[in-house]
Amino acid sequence: MGKEATIIAGVLVIADLLFCFAIGFSTKGDTTDAEGYFIGNKKTGTVLLFLTAWASFSGAGNFIGQAGRGALEGISAYWLWLGEGFCGGIIMGYILAPYLSRFRYLSMPHFVASHLYGGDLYIRRVGGLAALMPNLVWPGAQIMGVSYVLEQIFGIDYRMAVVICGVVFIFYTVSGGVKAVIYADALHGTVQMIFSVAVIYFGLKCFHFDLALLRESVTAVDPSKWELFADKPIVIISSFLTGLVGAVSNPIFWNRAFAAKDVASAKKAYGITFFMNIILVFLMILLGIATLMFNTTAGDQSLVWLILNKMPVVCGVILAESVLAACMSCADTHLNCAAANIVSDIIDPEGRLDGPVSVRYAKAATLISGIVALVSGLYAPFIYALGTYGYTICGGVLIPAFVMGLIFKDRSSTKNRSRMNIQAAKIGITIGIILAFSFEIVPGLHQILGGGVIPGILGTSLGMLVCNVMMGKGRRSKLE
Repeated sequence: MGKEATIIAGVLVIADLLFCFAIGFSTKGDTTDAEGYFIGNKKTGTVLLFLTAWASFSGAGNFIGQAGRGALEGISAYWLWLGEGFCGGIIMGYILAPYLSRFRYLSMPHFVASHLYGGDLYIRRVGGLAALMPNLVWPGAQIMGVSYVLEQIFGIDYRMAVVICGVVFIFYTVSGGVKAVIYADALHGTVQMIFSVAVIYFGLKCFHFDLALLRESVTAVDPSKWELFADKPIVIISSFLTGLVGAVSNPIFWNRAFAAKDVASAKKAYGITFFMNIILVFLMILLGIATLMFNTTAGDQSLVWLILNKMPVVCGVILAESVLAACMSCADTHLNCAAANIVSDIIDPEGRLDGPVSVRYAKAATLISGIVALVSGLYAPFIYALGTYGYTICGGVLIPAFVMGLIFKDRSSTKNRSRMNIQAAKIGITIGIILAFSFEIVPGLHQILGGGVIPGILGTSLGMLVCNVMMGKGRRSKLE
């Protein structure tokens, strides 16, 4: 990219960072309680909800990370997309989000514990820890994504780029909470839509919109990249389930639904968002695969390489700003959700802190979470490797707990009770989180079932079912 184009790209990036700083200053002090800080007092209408949802969901994972997976794994990368983008997107966007928008909860664990398990504090806190995992690691993954781009375009040291971007998104997220996040996302969501259309068009043009040509070219380079069943069946199943429970349990999807003004707003905003997201991710993986025609070593940075080397200069000019928009909008949302997990679910699940004190705790939790995310962005190996750790722990535990809670909810009772023994539920989620974590991080265990999602799901579900039978009636949970 030429000098003039680089200067223009730099001006756009600096303008965006300054805009985000301005949002942080302008929204500072606007929130007076935890509900305002985390879900904006449930006042977000269709347009803003769509822009913040689209911007938040389409971060570095869906742009750079998914393309990187395509380059690294070939078409077998579509197993995760089938679970996450397609099946998970349909369930979350068209079924679950409109349902959740009826409620005024602050987080996913808040809903699960209070609505399905009688407000049990142990379940709320353990659920908060599980949901905290993706909320801590995904901001780091987003900063990894934008830092790749800044390093490529401006020659900035990768670690310096991580720190600069991290400081900015931490500042405005701490200052204004979800209000600042939504305002920033309104700009970033618009930028991302323009960028997506341009990159997809010119990316498909690289192989003349001809899938037969792409298949022939990729097969000539590496035949295994065009094998859908290249991995073992257990790895494929694990990949699909990781994507599915990850999408359905992703805390930012839940928190945005809780922030919706009403059900109608959630239906419209989420319906459009997930329709676009399903198509976007499918095509981004395809562009990553297409990179193999020209460069077999680009790996996790395949999309960046493709834009800078095989697309018109204008795509390179808007690349830095567009990826910055994508990454910042996803990072700030996860950061806000992480603070909700720490304050609302773990520290103060009973809501005893008064308004101003809860906001101070929320800002401190946001700052601490941002620092953890920044450090993870400095040292993680790959964008999606970082993100799937959080998916596994959260999805492997909270989704089966959510499903078990719905199944055992006693709808015939006038007192709104559950047929699940509360002690059985507590034992089940404890077993699930231990197994999910162990099978995810211990190499020997990881190879057995392809990760921790299957053990997490089985441990939580079977633990609840078996213990519920063994404990008999016991103490049932009275639901809200």
